[in-house]
Amino acid sequence: MLTNSLFERNLLSLSLRHKDLSVRLSNCNKSDNTEFKDSKTGLPVPMIKYNGRDFALHSLFDPIKEGKRYSESVHGGGYIVIFGMGACYHIKGLLDRNDINGILIIDKDITVLKAVLLSIDLSDILSDARITILIDETIESIKDFLLSSYLPAVMGDFQTIYLRSRVETEKNYFNAIGDSIKDILDALSDDYTVQTWFGKKWFINSLANLEAAQNSTTIIPPAKKVLIAAAGPSLDIQLDDLIKRRRESFLISTDTALPSLMSHSIKPDLVISIDCQQITYHHFMAGYPEDVPLVLDLASPSFLTRLTDKTFFFTSGHPFSKYINRNWRQFPFIDTSGGNVTHAALSLADSLGAAEIYLYGTDFSYPEGKSYARGTYIYPYFGSRAVRTSGIDSNFYNFLHRNENINLVKTDYGFRYTTRPMLSYRERLEKFSINVRGKIIPVPGQGEKLEIVQNTNKPAANFTSFFSAGKSRSSWYDFLENYRKKILELPEPADPLSVYFSMLDFTVTDIWTTLFPIAAVYRKKYRNSNFSSSEILRKVRLWALEATGIYLNK
Repeated sequence: MLTNSLFERNLLSLSLRHKDLSVRLSNCNKSDNTEFKDSKTGLPVPMIKYNGRDFALHSLFDPIKEGKRYSESVHGGGYIVIFGMGACYHIKGLLDRNDINGILIIDKDITVLKAVLLSIDLSDILSDARITILIDETIESIKDFLLSSYLPAVMGDFQTIYLRSRVETEKNYFNAIGDSIKDILDALSDDYTVQTWFGKKWFINSLANLEAAQNSTTIIPPAKKVLIAAAGPSLDIQLDDLIKRRRESFLISTDTALPSLMSHSIKPDLVISIDCQQITYHHFMAGYPEDVPLVLDLASPSFLTRLTDKTFFFTSGHPFSKYINRNWRQFPFIDTSGGNVTHAALSLADSLGAAEIYLYGTDFSYPEGKSYARGTYIYPYFGSRAVRTSGIDSNFYNFLHRNENINLVKTDYGFRYTTRPMLSYRERLEKFSINVRGKIIPVPGQGEKLEIVQNTNKPAANFTSFFSAGKSRSSWYDFLENYRKKILELPEPADPLSVYFSMLDFTVTDIWTTLFPIAAVYRKKYRNSNFSSSEILRKVRLWALEATGIYLNK
């Protein structure tokens, strides 16, 4: 009866945040390979039989003292992934620290967990808002969880702890997960790095574009055959093919490729731009073609809206853009997760219902050491900076070799250089192409070969829908004033943040989410300081109030 009461108490605490896991535990048997032995200090220690041996999951002398060493091995707090649950002695010390913002426990064999919960009271640990437990989950589900729940800007550094004896009994499982997590961290690191550079720019640009976005009424019709012009060097040798197909096709130009097309008197049907940096201006210094719609991310620089009265805004993955889309005016979504404008152009072509999509200038490399097609901004830019001791060729060489991880690849026609970012862009586009409804046709060039997988199970392209924005729910000013009021009303942040956020309702966390990319900027800025996570959020909140106040004249 005592055992059942103990198990029920553990299960009740677990069910507060892990309802599915508690149901699974109720319906499974306990492990026959798990026994318990008292340590020298009188605390029960789980023992697992494996390969004819008994593995003690914790110290048989003093598991509490051993657990403190685990806690002391974690420096700077943040988000902790723990391989192996055991009786949680190695976890208790971490929960005494306010700088630990989240703990993910990964383990295998739910019957072992049931044996532990039948014998040891873990209710205080299981009810902690920072704790997440994944038992017998696939690698893919663990990856999905981490990608959706670990936010470096808010939670801080990512660290791992291994319950060594438990890992020893399930080596293959834990090694596979460890390798997978390395790949996840690479992806999260790339995204976080982008946020540290552009978090403030996205926010400020979106604020500056609100009035123009309210007045934008441009509608883009569907298109059956689409040509996409990127700015890779191969565009120079592909222009004849592009011109031949141009008459019967809809031409989308990336902002980078526009001056190259214009230098050959080729007028696109629209231009797309996603870069939030001021350098985007260089793509339009040669002028902008009359009556051509300019498709912009809400986070694009606001000066671009002055190029034409045919601006068209879309939302991407930026949290503030998503908030605007849900709460003020609904704009079409374009996928910019590939990190480059060609990826976004492909997403746009798919949204227009294209049955065939031809890709030009998509090199994702530097054929023969060239960075862009002729006529693009970089030629006059470097030309204006050329001097007798450092000519334009020297500037091109230095631009190319600013990458630390550049590699030389020999080809049938000569050579090309590749870099990790470029290869990453290519891989993301290839992965994204699986979901594109139309047939994608990369026009042969001198760059990286695209491995496009045509998904025959995709739904047919739709040629009847128009690409347009919804109706504004209020004036941009009223929307922004209400948004700023909600920032003012945010509860004072407190550490640990997982506990703080667990007590907030969705409408409040929704506001905080819009500010997370700004938090990435501040976390980078104060990385070597002693500021806690809650102090960083206070600084973010203050900055956002000042930024929104400028546009409201407050």
